[in-house]
Amino acid sequence: MTRWIFFLLIGLGWSVPSAAQSVLDPSESPLWHAAAPGRGMPAVSGSRVFALNRDHDVFALSLDDGHELWRRSTGETSPTTEGFKVTTAGDVVIAGDWDLYAYDAATGAPRWTYRPEVGYAPGHFIGDVTGARLFTGSGSGHVYAIDTTTGREVWHHEVEHMTDDALVSVFEPKTNGALVVACYTIYTPTDQGGMVALDSASGQERWRYRFPTSASDPLRVYCAGGAVLTRDLAIAAAGDGRIWAVDLATGALRWSLPPLEGPFDGIITSAPQELRGLAVSADRLIVGSLTGYLTAYDLATQKLAWQYPQGWLGSLAWSNYTEADGVVYVPFISGFIHALDAATGTPLWKTVDYTQSLFSPVVVAGDRVIAAGRSGVWAFPVARRPAPPAPH
Repeated sequence: MTRWIFFLLIGLGWSVPSAAQSVLDPSESPLWHAAAPGRGMPAVSGSRVFALNRDHDVFALSLDDGHELWRRSTGETSPTTEGFKVTTAGDVVIAGDWDLYAYDAATGAPRWTYRPEVGYAPGHFIGDVTGARLFTGSGSGHVYAIDTTTGREVWHHEVEHMTDDALVSVFEPKTNGALVVACYTIYTPTDQGGMVALDSASGQERWRYRFPTSASDPLRVYCAGGAVLTRDLAIAAAGDGRIWAVDLATGALRWSLPPLEGPFDGIITSAPQELRGLAVSADRLIVGSLTGYLTAYDLATQKLAWQYPQGWLGSLAWSNYTEADGVVYVPFISGFIHALDAATGTPLWKTVDYTQSLFSPVVVAGDRVIAAGRSGVWAFPVARRPAPPAPH
């Protein structure tokens, strides 16, 4: 995987062609910009923005103007913060580092810390919150359900047993209320992966779907993008670039999509092994790629709806993308965020300064898009889809 990181970072040295200026750059007139560096995906609750930084700090900003309200340290001492996300539940904000840390959203007072008795690293892959329960994956092969009020473990489930020869990561769990679905990877010389669904109340396994592989073409089929859910499907990407959609209730295969066909125009011209972020918007499945190509498919027919080839910008981020009001916000590893009409693929705005280092998913709160990077935390106006033509 090291060789992919090398190619991904090549994009940091690229300048943006002048043609990109034809679309609004929201960072030219942000609603506000807080210079404090951020890390990963922020969160918003009420009138506050919450973010992490690389130095194990969790901090709160005013959603109105970005001024700092409080700052706390997780107290961990590793060279950099381990997690990449904060989330909220009621009156607490929960930050992922190696462990999980919860603070009073209004004051920053510590509320609880969660360190599992079985397994480790629950702060790496924070997933969905529903009611007073947070679901999170881990680098130890477990899914955890945590009571967000007390920080007590409700249940844990070992997806795969780890050995010296097989490490396991379980990525950000998603829930529809009844089931918790997570994508996982078993790291071996021939990496394997799949999706698992657990009962949200008990943690009992309901089904498992292992990504298929071929003996004649034994590509690695690790989890190449966290799962996304629709009303009746669980969808995830495998390392060979294929997309798998299974029945949400049973785990039975419903359909699959092949990997992208190259050669590709850009920094990466072929991708036999992929990383693919996902998003769902109405009837569209939107899929990223190491190649920088963003592709949308019709969920009903699985036919290509549109493609947005931006290979010269480097790879798209492999975290799942943010969708709100028919707009999808996609970050590139090279440090840019593009907002597109999810129905048509039309770009609505895009940041054009790679030094802003905006390569993590954003959060949308009302009329604001909140993004965090090494350049600070930004509030941009939401991208607006064009109004449909008036009927004659």
